[in-house]
Amino acid sequence: MYIAILRYKVPSEEVDLYREKHITFLKAEYAKNNLIVSGRMMNGKGGVIISPLTRRGDFEQLLKKDPFMIHNIADYEVIAFEPSRFHPDFATFILEPEKENIELVPYTPEWEVTFKAEAEKISHALGQTLLDIHHIGSTAIPGIVAKPIVDILPVVKDIQEVDRLTSSLEALGYEAKGEYGMPGRRFFIKKQKGKRLFNVHIFEEGHADIERHLRFRDYMRDHPDTAQVYSDLKKDLVKKSPDDIEKYCWGKEDFIKGVELKALLWKTH
Repeated sequence: MYIAILRYKVPSEEVDLYREKHITFLKAEYAKNNLIVSGRMMNGKGGVIISPLTRRGDFEQLLKKDPFMIHNIADYEVIAFEPSRFHPDFATFILEPEKENIELVPYTPEWEVTFKAEAEKISHALGQTLLDIHHIGSTAIPGIVAKPIVDILPVVKDIQEVDRLTSSLEALGYEAKGEYGMPGRRFFIKKQKGKRLFNVHIFEEGHADIERHLRFRDYMRDHPDTAQVYSDLKKDLVKKSPDDIEKYCWGKEDFIKGVELKALLWKTH
């Protein structure tokens, strides 16, 4: 379950111009059971939306359809929580989490071979807008366990050009997911027989998340002891929740943020 805390970026007079459209959006999503409740903050500076959705990316994509988001009236912060921890009766509000058996396998050099072969296809699809393409994520870090999904980060001159080239990536078997919770990104996934093989995160040159991903990868490659702690953490999380991908991802978040800070200082000095 998720809460979105909305904070107005403009005076109340401008908010009022889009309030009816915002309410229409909320009513439509209530009817689909994508939202449970919403309301204004008591200080009049924003509002709160509660959703029973079980994937953060799905909720963030939903929020982008809100007229307040479309017209840059407000920004938002998404927070995950389990209401049953407050009272067991609240559990009835939570949608059944999507189950996904989490498979972790030992590192293999074949992942680099797989990356290079797929990167060549993606490079051809993106053409002249492509500037660089990187292997990121756990399959790019020797010695640690990973889900057997190769993460690829292409850097492009113009992110809008990627939107025009979506059909070229779809021809390779990719499914377009839009920003999927990360502003400025174009996210694509590729599956075979229902099993995900590749995640592709496309960013325009200069986007801060490019260096964030590369710093994390390089720091872990250069600090095998830290990488091993990360590997052990992942194995422990799978033991606790072998089919709950959201709990698995959230369980890694604090560790990842800590390493990202260390990596920033490491690169800076």
